[in-house]
Amino acid sequence: MSRYIQGAAHLDKEDELYQKSSHSNKILILRNRGILYSFLIRDGRIYKAAREEKEEFPIGTVLLGKVLNVAKQFQGAFFSLDAVKGGKGKTGFLQIKDHACYKPVNREADGRILCGDEMPVQIIKQAKGTKPPGLTTEYSLAGQFVVVKRGRGKVVYSAKLAEADKGQLEENFEQWKEKLLSENPSKTSCFAGVDITFRTNAPSVKAEVWRDELLDLVSQLEDIDQLSRTRTVYSKLYEPEAFYLDFIKDQRIDTTTEIVTDEKDVYETLMGHAYTRSLPVRFYEDGRISLASIYALDTHLKELLSPKVYMKSGAYLMIEPTEAFIAVDVNSGKAEKKTESEEFYFRTNLEAVKEVCYQMSARNLSGMILVDFINMKEKEHERALIETLKKETAKDQVPTRFIDLTRLGIGEITRKKTSRTLQYMLRDWEWKNL
Repeated sequence: MSRYIQGAAHLDKEDELYQKSSHSNKILILRNRGILYSFLIRDGRIYKAAREEKEEFPIGTVLLGKVLNVAKQFQGAFFSLDAVKGGKGKTGFLQIKDHACYKPVNREADGRILCGDEMPVQIIKQAKGTKPPGLTTEYSLAGQFVVVKRGRGKVVYSAKLAEADKGQLEENFEQWKEKLLSENPSKTSCFAGVDITFRTNAPSVKAEVWRDELLDLVSQLEDIDQLSRTRTVYSKLYEPEAFYLDFIKDQRIDTTTEIVTDEKDVYETLMGHAYTRSLPVRFYEDGRISLASIYALDTHLKELLSPKVYMKSGAYLMIEPTEAFIAVDVNSGKAEKKTESEEFYFRTNLEAVKEVCYQMSARNLSGMILVDFINMKEKEHERALIETLKKETAKDQVPTRFIDLTRLGIGEITRKKTSRTLQYMLRDWEWKNL
């Protein structure tokens, strides 16, 4: 990207080009072809992206559905999600769990799920091909610091929390809970039948912040329960926030320095929102050069869509998605062998591990990922490679697990599907000439 801006040969230190280098971790929110996008920029690279989707039932929506039929062969039930005269409306699929407690609102609950039952369900997976959206009756609401869901009163803590942080949170929560219930016994409903999960952001703020959020989310759960008993079937009981707010709340507060947007309405929304209490928000309004151009988004995105990925050493990866899995091949390329071959292959493989983990996150790859590393002879190098794979995959915000390194030197990794790939998100992106 050219650094030259017409009429601006000398930029002051408040200019975005200086701001770009002074802050390494940012969230950008901008519009391309009329569609809003969010990007997490870390050390000059795109680590995560999301886009505005116009869907009738976004993930997170809670509505009052009606059981069409119970499919015992699939261990599930098909729900009708809307009413269409003279035709078939939208449907969803609920996987039936052995120990779940189903509570229809149009009859007395007896633990069973029957045709004609009306009950609140939440969209947890979008429709794919001929498969309908995935549903759950254990609906949940997520904030920046806690997640609450209908359950059995469990309290859990993010696996990514340090033990010291977890211990402090647990102690603070139990003390606050005991005091709250002793002063106001009516608050028992805040904990009975509600599962609570503390997120990785919880230790980054004062206890009263996550307490307020927890009480607010539980209140929203109670509102959903109340509405389900008074609204007619197919009514929407809860709709998720704007996609960029969900994007913000999922990022680590302690590693994100600011949010930058060139959209006035987005800026005004963010300035009055609870999610930005600990994150500075800045409105970009320099008409000389676009926000996307300053951060070279077109260049970085094209690199992320390419099957060939060059690494600093000169080695490269080839990333090829197939129907069954995603294949990644590690090649030494034109990298100079400044050391013995075995040591060179070991260093190249270690570099490849970090790059593969970055590419999985940035491209939002999921499913089974097989990485063909360069063969090494030393067992000690293999053990070190395995430890590095475990360490790096554990850093991913999306559940990612290293399975094994086969005798052929193929690393087996699984990554949970939480949303669509970067390639799909960019299906409407308008590219500029580079």
